[in-house]
Amino acid sequence: MFYSITNKSKPIVKTILFFCILLLGILPASHGEAGILDQVEKELVELADRVRPAVVSLSPYIAKGAVGQGLPNKGRPANAGAGAIYNAEKGLVVTNSHVVRNVEKIKVTLKDGREIIGEVLGADEDTDLAVVHIESDIPLTEVQFGDSSKIRIGQLVVAVGNPYGLNDTTTFGIISGLKRENINLSRYEDFIQTDASINPGNSGGPLLNIKGEVIGINTAIINYAQSIGFSIPSNMVKHIVEQLAEHGEVHRGWLGVGIDPVSEEVAKRTKGQEGVGVIINSVFEGDPAHQAGLKIGDIILKIGGAEINSPNSMIRVIGAITPGQTINLDILRQGKHKIMPVKLESRKKRTTQLAKLPPMSPSGLGFMVLDPEKGSKQSEGVLVSQVTPDSSAASKGLQLGDLILAVNGESIKNQHEFDRIVGEVKKGSSIFLLVWRNDEKFHLGLVREN
Repeated sequence: MFYSITNKSKPIVKTILFFCILLLGILPASHGEAGILDQVEKELVELADRVRPAVVSLSPYIAKGAVGQGLPNKGRPANAGAGAIYNAEKGLVVTNSHVVRNVEKIKVTLKDGREIIGEVLGADEDTDLAVVHIESDIPLTEVQFGDSSKIRIGQLVVAVGNPYGLNDTTTFGIISGLKRENINLSRYEDFIQTDASINPGNSGGPLLNIKGEVIGINTAIINYAQSIGFSIPSNMVKHIVEQLAEHGEVHRGWLGVGIDPVSEEVAKRTKGQEGVGVIINSVFEGDPAHQAGLKIGDIILKIGGAEINSPNSMIRVIGAITPGQTINLDILRQGKHKIMPVKLESRKKRTTQLAKLPPMSPSGLGFMVLDPEKGSKQSEGVLVSQVTPDSSAASKGLQLGDLILAVNGESIKNQHEFDRIVGEVKKGSSIFLLVWRNDEKFHLGLVREN
């Protein structure tokens, strides 16, 4: 069973705006205006009453008589939080992954006080979302998702959750910002910022518009600030929870490149525009980008028509595309625009065995190399023996034990040849490496630091 609020939305908007003006003290409340406030109050109460039954409380599950039962042998227990029932028929609840982290079962408390032990169907740390399954003999109430692409700054919103264990708490505010990234909360960041009061325990609860539609799932706050909370947009939530419910994990597209922002210096060198697109600094051999003909130095401007203006935006767009799909990339290569079709694949699971090797030859690139041991399978090239933390090489992903086969397109057989080629590269100039790792080749672009 599902309850929604879809009628009277325009009157609600007018009356709530007037209500806000009165709260700010701009206008005094006369007898007629009090009637308007009564209407506002009635509509808000109705909205809360219809949505709150679909919001649940989540807390760690510990079976009676066995402390820790239901929890894995290692890792920390789940945190208390909230969730929203988005499919009443199947008993599916969406919440944050950090609320159910390291557990398979979790206690779900409904608004009527019933406690149900839920099963975690899947969690995605990259977006901080998870899906929990519950079974109930009594019909459940579900929320309805809205379209987060249509929301605007200044819209009125309502947040529902369980801050500090205070179940069924409802707060009111506005949307303060959109497309917030670089918050360092998750890998795929595109947050809605709100000033609706969100506190610990609100995690996983819904952010609603005045129609009662979910436009976001609350995920975090900034501890040292007031009235700054973040929600995951509903369109991203819908895409992720569908995969978690069906597969238990998220299948994302993989391009196979390393990228950097387009700085002022890069823009001048490539005839691009600062802050527009991302520049490719490395290409993994055999991956979709390499097969499609993308090269180091290409600037990706659009993916499938979506504009790219930062590494985060590209990661988010690629991650939302199902593996196997072919998309068009708008790129800038040597000052000329090109459109290149690329068939995305699933990201391969890569494991890296780090060799414990002593440092030998400084390269001026933030790492050191040495010749492979005699008799080893690597008869040519040089092994990375040390990577300096905070160096360009470290930030680009070069690792201890990587085998460098070529520098600037020239094959190298030993450390002597490597030192000769690197020695000819001037400080501040680019240098491109062909690297072998775990039976895979990829290209890596660096800048000589000294």
